Amino acid sequence: MSRFGRLVCLNGPQAGQEIELNQEVTTVGRAPDAGVRLEDQFASRRHAEILRLENGYQVRDLQSKNGVIVDGQRLAPGGSAWLSEGVEVQFASTRYRFYDPAATVTAPSLIAVSEQPGLRVDITTRQVYVDGRPLDPPLSVKQFDLLWFLYQNRGRVVSKDEIAQAVWPEAQGDVYDANIDRMVSRVRSRIEPDRDDDPRFIFTIRGYGYKLEA
Repeated sequence: MSRFGRLVCLNGPQAGQEIELNQEVTTVGRAPDAGVRLEDQFASRRHAEILRLENGYQVRDLQSKNGVIVDGQRLAPGGSAWLSEGVEVQFASTRYRFYDPAATVTAPSLIAVSEQPGLRVDITTRQVYVDGRPLDPPLSVKQFDLLWFLYQNRGRVVSKDEIAQAVWPEAQGDVYDANIDRMVSRVRSRIEPDRDDDPRFIFTIRGYGYKLEA
């Protein structure tokens, strides 16, 4: 079995094509030299890039015209997201499924991962783990969407406008700051209870937005 991640095309003229992500940086687009060459009239020549990092794979939008969508969520222009096992990633109108060989691990390895301290969000099961323990009951749909967006952008300050577009796309940005603040407060109460004055994971950047440190 290959030790590299791979993409499998799900639609269009390249459906079924499999691409091994064995480079540190794999470009995606219509350019002839792209590592993932798209036969898609809606794609940009340099549409995106996939980074092979020490702790996984990350996809980054390269200011493409028609965007990158990861598991139903469109990335902000120039934004990035981690790729997890089985996640669907779409470049313009072309969809791929990502497969990660690291997801095939032994039982002892799974136990070791589950015991790691901190926050882990699993998009494939929509489960949240705090210090290795799953949240019970799980977060609501919108609460999970909010946390997943922050988790994808962990370490980066995200604006309330970005959160509104990611969590409430149906509102087309017409979301009050108070709604966002209340949702963040509810998520905080689940993943870091009784720490309003000393946050562990979600930090408020006053006048702008929030930052998650996992």
